[in-house]
Amino acid sequence: LMGSEALLLLRAEKGYIIVGKDTDGLTRPADLGLHGPLKNKKVEFIGRRSLVMDEAQKPSRQHYVGLEVADGGGLLPAGAHGVELVGGKHRSLGYVTSSYMSPTLKRPIALGLIERGMDRHGEIIDIRHFGEIRKARITGPCAFDPEGDRLNA
Repeated sequence: LMGSEALLLLRAEKGYIIVGKDTDGLTRPADLGLHGPLKNKKVEFIGRRSLVMDEAQKPSRQHYVGLEVADGGGLLPAGAHGVELVGGKHRSLGYVTSSYMSPTLKRPIALGLIERGMDRHGEIIDIRHFGEIRKARITGPCAFDPEGDRLNA
């Protein structure tokens, strides 16, 4: 398809998700920052049970975030893991789901699912891929025009 790579890049710059690429089978709406639609629903609906299970309430859930290269290097590889050192071993915090070079921003951008990501904006974490360690800053998912000032609807 002509232009499909451009569409993938544009959606990543704005932080729009692709279900199945930027999410997995454990991702719930709140992990994506979507709290409102289901918040006040009092009646039963398909999927409600999954949202109220103990696993869905854990504070260590992975959240959808932006990842900004903090070490001056190139693209963060999709599939690379955010890690922390625990007892001399790397423990996964989550992973890079999408990564692109943004010609608009003139820098690499990435999206990922990172443990407690929404609470960690501004924090620099290690990103590990095949033994190589990189540095990335956790940000909001929207890298381009986060306030929507340029939106012309």
